[in-house]
Amino acid sequence: NEYKSYLRCIRMATLHESYKGILSTKQITWHKWKPGGEYTKVIKIKNVDTKTKLIKYKTPQNRCFSTKYPEPITLVSGNTASIPITFRPLEKELYEDEVEFYTKTGRFSVNVQAVLPQYSLEFPQNINFSSSGVHQSVSKRFTLINRSIETYFKWSFDSPFIVEPNMGLLPEKGDCDVIITFSPHHALAYDSKAILSYGNGEYKEVHLSGLGKHPFVIVGDTPEDEEVDEVLDFGNVCIGKSATRTFPIRNVSGVDARVFISRERNGTASLDEVFYCKRKEFYIPSNTDIDVKVEFIPSIEDKDYIDYFTVTTEGLPSQSFVKCLGYSVPPEVSLSPTVISFKYTEVGKQTSHFINLRNGSEAETSYQILLDGSESVFSVEKPCGYLKPLEEVQLLVTFTPHRPIPHHRRVTILVHRQEPLFLDLMASAFSEDLRPARLSAESLVWVREKIHKGLSMYPPELQQIIATTPDDTTKLVPGVSVANIPAPSQYFGLCQLADEQFTMHVSVDLESLNFGKCPVYQHVHHKNITVTNHTKGRVTVVWNDRQDSPFTVLPTEIDIQPLKSASFRVNFSPQKPNQFYGVSLECSCFFKELRDARLVSDETISSPWTLTVYCSAETFDMDQEPFLPRIYTDTSQVLFPPCLPDQPVYRTFVLQNTGTTPIHYKFEEDPMGLFCVKPMSGVIQDTLAIIMVRFLANQAKMYRYQLACILNTKHKIVFTLLASVETPTVITPNPGSTLHFTPQAVGSFTTQNYCVQNTSRLPLSLEWKTLPTDDSFDISPMSSVIKPNNKEVFEVTFCPKEDKLYRWTRPFSVHHEASQREKLSVTFSGKGNYPTLTCTPDEIDFSIAVVGRESKKTVSLINPNSCDAPYSLLIEETRNCVAILSKTSGILAGYGREELQVSFIPIEEATDCVIKIYCQLYHKSSLLLTVRGSGTYPKLSFVDIRSLVPGTLSTASKKRLWDLFSLDLLNKYLKDIPEPKELRHLMETRSNARNKSVKTKALAAVDFGSNSLSSQSSKVMVVLQNTGNVSASFRFLFPEDLNLDIVTWAESEESYAEDYVDPSECFSIEPREGTIEPGKKQSLIFTYKHHTAGRNELPILLKVLQGRELFLQMRGVTLANNKVYPQFAHFSHTLNPIRIGSVNPPIQYYELYNGSECSMSYEVLTDSLDQLTRDNHNCQILSCLLPIGRVQPHSVAQIPFVFSPLEAKIYAVDIKIMVLGDKTYTITLFGEGVRECSEARMVTNIPVKQAILLPNQLAVLSHEAVDFDAIPTFASAEKIIFLTNTSNENVTFRWNTATTAISNEMVSVAPQTGMLHPKSSTLIQVRVKPTPAPAIMDLDVICEITDNSKEEDYHMKVAKYRHHLEESRVTFTITEDRQKSPATPGELMDSWKSASTLNKYHTLPPIQAVAPAPLDRPLKSPREYCCSRTRKHGEVQDRKKKAPITEEVKPTPPQPFYLHLRVTGQIKDIQEFCGDISTYTIPYTAIDMAEFVAPIREVDSSENNVVTGVLGNILKSLLEDVDIHDAIRNLEKEPIPYFLQLQPDSVDTSTQEEATEETSEIPVKVDPTKDAHPEVNRKIASVIADILDETLGNILQESTQKELVLTARPRTIALPPRTPPSGKMSLLTPFSTLT
Repeated sequence: NEYKSYLRCIRMATLHESYKGILSTKQITWHKWKPGGEYTKVIKIKNVDTKTKLIKYKTPQNRCFSTKYPEPITLVSGNTASIPITFRPLEKELYEDEVEFYTKTGRFSVNVQAVLPQYSLEFPQNINFSSSGVHQSVSKRFTLINRSIETYFKWSFDSPFIVEPNMGLLPEKGDCDVIITFSPHHALAYDSKAILSYGNGEYKEVHLSGLGKHPFVIVGDTPEDEEVDEVLDFGNVCIGKSATRTFPIRNVSGVDARVFISRERNGTASLDEVFYCKRKEFYIPSNTDIDVKVEFIPSIEDKDYIDYFTVTTEGLPSQSFVKCLGYSVPPEVSLSPTVISFKYTEVGKQTSHFINLRNGSEAETSYQILLDGSESVFSVEKPCGYLKPLEEVQLLVTFTPHRPIPHHRRVTILVHRQEPLFLDLMASAFSEDLRPARLSAESLVWVREKIHKGLSMYPPELQQIIATTPDDTTKLVPGVSVANIPAPSQYFGLCQLADEQFTMHVSVDLESLNFGKCPVYQHVHHKNITVTNHTKGRVTVVWNDRQDSPFTVLPTEIDIQPLKSASFRVNFSPQKPNQFYGVSLECSCFFKELRDARLVSDETISSPWTLTVYCSAETFDMDQEPFLPRIYTDTSQVLFPPCLPDQPVYRTFVLQNTGTTPIHYKFEEDPMGLFCVKPMSGVIQDTLAIIMVRFLANQAKMYRYQLACILNTKHKIVFTLLASVETPTVITPNPGSTLHFTPQAVGSFTTQNYCVQNTSRLPLSLEWKTLPTDDSFDISPMSSVIKPNNKEVFEVTFCPKEDKLYRWTRPFSVHHEASQREKLSVTFSGKGNYPTLTCTPDEIDFSIAVVGRESKKTVSLINPNSCDAPYSLLIEETRNCVAILSKTSGILAGYGREELQVSFIPIEEATDCVIKIYCQLYHKSSLLLTVRGSGTYPKLSFVDIRSLVPGTLSTASKKRLWDLFSLDLLNKYLKDIPEPKELRHLMETRSNARNKSVKTKALAAVDFGSNSLSSQSSKVMVVLQNTGNVSASFRFLFPEDLNLDIVTWAESEESYAEDYVDPSECFSIEPREGTIEPGKKQSLIFTYKHHTAGRNELPILLKVLQGRELFLQMRGVTLANNKVYPQFAHFSHTLNPIRIGSVNPPIQYYELYNGSECSMSYEVLTDSLDQLTRDNHNCQILSCLLPIGRVQPHSVAQIPFVFSPLEAKIYAVDIKIMVLGDKTYTITLFGEGVRECSEARMVTNIPVKQAILLPNQLAVLSHEAVDFDAIPTFASAEKIIFLTNTSNENVTFRWNTATTAISNEMVSVAPQTGMLHPKSSTLIQVRVKPTPAPAIMDLDVICEITDNSKEEDYHMKVAKYRHHLEESRVTFTITEDRQKSPATPGELMDSWKSASTLNKYHTLPPIQAVAPAPLDRPLKSPREYCCSRTRKHGEVQDRKKKAPITEEVKPTPPQPFYLHLRVTGQIKDIQEFCGDISTYTIPYTAIDMAEFVAPIREVDSSENNVVTGVLGNILKSLLEDVDIHDAIRNLEKEPIPYFLQLQPDSVDTSTQEEATEETSEIPVKVDPTKDAHPEVNRKIASVIADILDETLGNILQESTQKELVLTARPRTIALPPRTPPSGKMSLLTPFSTLT
């Protein structure tokens, strides 16, 4: 409840507004409205005050808003009033007004408005379908939400995007599911927009994007047959069974794929559809695979099946092929024995024999023995049934004779899906009265021999006569035994339907008799048959009659004369109604002589013949429905094997009665006579019947026939019979066209495949005819058997012998075993050419490559001929470089182009290497390509060094840092050629065995100097530049990278720390590796951390890829407090060479650096110098001018030495320097005496310009070194440099020349200090002061750069800090406890008194002036520092505790940025100076210059004009300058007159004026040696030099500040022509003449 109340309050607060105790509705808004309607809402007012309120209100001014008449409203506290507002819109527009309320305390208003309907629909702004397969669809669903009123919507979109639904109506606050489908038609990137229109013409867009891609599927694995993608071999499958194989389809693309599978249909081979793929369409997701199942169900036995499936991907025209192979295994049912000879049996008795039926295959089959035991003397135990795989059945055959006659019955055994088997039954029966001829198995053999001889048509009594008469024997016509024709034809031949001719002895005209519907009340139904005797003897026909049989034959026995016929009457006497009858009547035919065994012999015996007639009938009444047949058949479609014209083929199928009632079947005859069925009719009791169908046609085509079978006279089933008469049919590629070979090089060969497909159902033999006319073409194999629907590939080889066009027609023939040959031919054509090769370009230049590194370029091999060119490339060997080809041999197609990659590897550093590559074609070589290049090693060089952090190194000169890091030595090593062992390893494989030194000769020390313990880390930036022409990669390898033991590299005797500290933690280099392009620079930061006191060393290997290996011995010293440490960069020093015999040799300096925090005293021990003097005949060779001195902390002492050699050789002296508080150090000084011509000053290779600006650098010098070369003594020299502000703040610079005592005496810089604006420059003059003694100077001048903004901030902090100190000094804190304030005035007075009493025990601090607050901050109130009557000491103390005065830290001044300027030069004795002394400024007091003044030459007219023009313009400018006029007027007021020192004391004014006039008219040669006042001339010359110096300086300064453009075009001022008087120089010469 509390929560609900809280929510109600929140809701009221949002919907209402409170005004001085009145809570009212904030605003009334109508959203849904229509013009002409009426809408009412209520304004609620509630009194939330405790007083009663009287409220008046005013109706809205808009007539569309109305309310009731405004009457005053009295609201008691807590009551609410409602005021209805009615809105009646007239037009569809925005309405706004207000209702004003008035109270005694003021007024307030409630806004009323009616806004237009605003539609708001929400849906995604972007829909990305990613990728989809071409011709496939991808859908995405989203919800279209209506946040406003009801509205219609409609989508507009472009293909291939589809939006559903594309239009509709969205109810208020409703939503709708929208489906967008992406169906790309091409492999493109689609980017489109779908526009949604809604509301009053409003619309929104949704960005649609998708990518259409072609799927890529792979079918199966790589088969041996290149013509297909996959081969499925099903092997041997038994007929009636099936086999399954699978093949994979892999989708390796990023989109889904839709795959279709279909069969190839070519010719009649499409009838044999035995391979089934149930699914014809597959959907394969991306990057997945599926297995496709193919089932093999053979339909024709003993046949090879080959078929092809085509796999097609949707959206792609390419196809994949799957080849299926299989063989159908037929049933192998065998019979044993095939001939049974019963013993001589008495009539009425029974004799039996066993036969065996064996199924030798894995195929199940059925059999039927066509022997009706009810009407025959022979009977079988189980005349029909099934044979399982490998099953053997034993059947009992019984012989029961009824008459004493001989019997021979050839019984047909039908086997499903196999040719019929035949069983010959031989038997003879006797009685007491009659004993016929006895038959045996041998008798059957004799009979077949007689048939072959033609004797079987004669009776026994004539056979012996004919056999003994030769003339009669020749007239005999040989016969054909029925056993010699195919088994199916034997079966069909009994009814005279076979084409095969065999000897027919007796025959019956009808094989079957159908009596049809026969009523029972009619006792006898009869039909007639005729038996014909074809022999030349009398034949006895005896019918096997059975008393209980419904069918009888009359007469039962009869003799038929030779070549005569006899008719018989078959009677049907039905015994039961509503029955089906079907029996096979049997009669035995034999020569009459066989009745008596005495009339025949073994030579003349003949076997009987048995004739059968199948009789069927039914006895169903007309109103009686026959039995409902329940039959099973194994197939509804019968496919015949392929056959040739006029060649019969046979098929069987099974009819099985699955019911309990008999079934009568009857097949309709084919009116065309192509399909013949046997038996045509019959009755199936509870067994099965095997039906055999024969197909015979003479036209080659496909045949289809619907064979109808009538069951029980009313029911009908139809069998589809399919057959084809085949002729040899093949498909060749492009029939009638020519197989063209690509032009081939003479002597080479090429092959092509010629594919022939057998589209018939017969296996065909293909043979190529051999033609010896041309041996340029060859075919393999020459003959082959192509299975049905298979493709045979023949390889055709073309090998031209000459350069000509070849054309060859090769015939071949295809045929079946029993068919005629079909002749075909194919034409092959090809051309032979002599090949050539060219290379583009024929010359390549690798420019400069790294030695040992492979450089690659690509050239194109071009075959300009039409034939393929087999080539071989040979490379000429060279000594200093190697060329490698990506391919040295191959075959280039005609008019083809092949990319050849050439690799160039320099072996050693060399220039202009040339390698020639030759092409060999058929034992002919020619120059193909010339390779040029140069080999070099990566060249690196250190070009700059400077300190990054404030400290001792920041004040060190660039030369000192250069020497500490041994950069000269490192640069020397980097310029050398690397040794072979240095090139052995790459940067990744560079390693060494542990505790084994690395054999690298290039070793240099990198010294960080010294610094105190816990000071800031020393950071030095070294700039490494690639000075070569190839890119250079480098890496710094630390000991852990090299597997080195650091302890073995430490110098224990020089170590300052006893305990071992891992130096890897002290040293670091960033970055450790990199690659520098030619001409580029890379900055490296070397860092040493001063964590522990002592000396640390660390070996680091600098490995340059394919270049040098340098070992850097990193050194650093960390000093404890008050420890003296002289720092030596090197313990040897080389003096400048001095000319022997010099009278006044220069002073040279050795620098001693104090690296500690305290002063250091030193003394140079001169014992070795004295010994050198004694060794040189007491001639002083080397002397130290100041052997004792003191060096300030982190400063340099320059010890002067004078080297005076006597001989032209190198002197070496070991000098000991003793340091107070430390040990004695020994340094070696080297000096060389040279002759006059070879004397030269040693100049280091330190760059004079800064390479890379630092991140925090404030300014930069144009040159960091100034070389004055040789200067005579007593002369001064000047050079200028420029200082540029590189920051965005104002900076102040100050030059410090007092780095050493000598530097302060010899060098001066002007201006000494100044300020630079951002990005501005100023000119700096560096002057060498006159020096009386020769010396070689190498000085360092420091320029301190300070950021003005940081300096101002520092001064503000200092002022604040001082104010705080002053404030804390005059402020005190009362520490008494706070007392409780009294409740009454009396207590208050008592408390005041007691407080005063307590106060007398505390002494107040003296009254002093309060320090001014920085930034004009107002001072605190005095109440905070003293007590008052209304505040106690405890209160002050309590407030002091709450706000204590914080301790201020003394601010540190900003660290200036240091720029070092190196000043070098040599001051030579003026007596030995070889240069032009007049170019130097020499004070006149120093020496008499008359002896050294150069002779004055005459001035030509051009020089005269130049001087005249310059001085004239200067004087004109001075005369026109107002400031000059004012200065001249005020000149008298100056205490010292300007230029007073130029006026000589004893010069006559008149004489001077006359001299001036004469000089102006006639030019006079002035000889300074004859001047009466040389001192005055020197002063004037000095002043003029100063003026010109300042003038040129100002010009350069203005040029650097871009106030003056020196390269601007000269301006010509047109003046009136004025000819100056002869002999006088005009002062108004135009300035243009100076240009």
